[in-house]
Amino acid sequence: MEWKWAKANEKELAKFVNEEVKQLLPKLPVDPLECNKNAKGRRKLIKAIYETLIDRDIRYAYEKYQPEDEIQQIRTPTEILKQPKEGTCLDLSILFCGLCFAYDLLPLLIVIKGHALAAVSLKHPRNKWNSNDSLRNPFDTSKLFQGQDNLERLTAWIEDEAYLAVECTGFAHTKLFTGKQPEEKERQADGTLSFDRACEAGEEQLSNSNRPFKFSIDIATAKYFWKMESLPIPNLNAAEVNAQAVFNVNIEELQNGEVRGVKADRVSSKRDLQSNVQLKKGKQVTVIGGEFCEL
Repeated sequence: MEWKWAKANEKELAKFVNEEVKQLLPKLPVDPLECNKNAKGRRKLIKAIYETLIDRDIRYAYEKYQPEDEIQQIRTPTEILKQPKEGTCLDLSILFCGLCFAYDLLPLLIVIKGHALAAVSLKHPRNKWNSNDSLRNPFDTSKLFQGQDNLERLTAWIEDEAYLAVECTGFAHTKLFTGKQPEEKERQADGTLSFDRACEAGEEQLSNSNRPFKFSIDIATAKYFWKMESLPIPNLNAAEVNAQAVFNVNIEELQNGEVRGVKADRVSSKRDLQSNVQLKKGKQVTVIGGEFCEL
């Protein structure tokens, strides 16, 4: 299943933002609930998402060939995070918005001429969106958030640290850039941007005269007000091993009904395995942690 966006319908970009993408990412190195209590914590959570994506070895790629100029193919999260692990600025920004939304943050998808990025609210979590008129009102409309007045409003929010702009190509590895645009400057040896530099570059994009502001979509508004349903993620569970599948399990230790330290073949990711495994004796136990082999 291919994702295709009709460029004439800007709002439909929100359909490609799917919070189920969280299933494809390993557990974050921070506590999302604890981080979402204040602005400092939310920045820490956004950074954790960004740096976890750097570790996925994603490559920056050009747009897929599409003979119709009015259509753009959008890479799915499985294409970005599994195979072939690549994406454009728009693909990566959509992915990042989906992950932020999944972790109860309030992301914006921002489109400027020839480029896309994201911004995330530092001031409010997702569960406050419906209880805060001042938060909803700028976006709670049938019209798209665009125009010079709204650009100035968005820029002011970022300058006031109500929102954090993020250059999403920063978590992709690339040697393709020449150093002229904000996302091309100060790339690290591995071709990525540090998180701090990605935030600086994101802010710079909004004042980039070569790339006029086109529009921004508040993902919460799109989902809750516009009733924009997410497209299903193709092959989301295709590489996952069923919890009741037969594993070659070497039990090293049994403590209080839990098997700790196992080796499991044919597991698709390195995230902690929490599955019920039927022992030969017929007793249900929980497998926690272990050594994994990727597909």
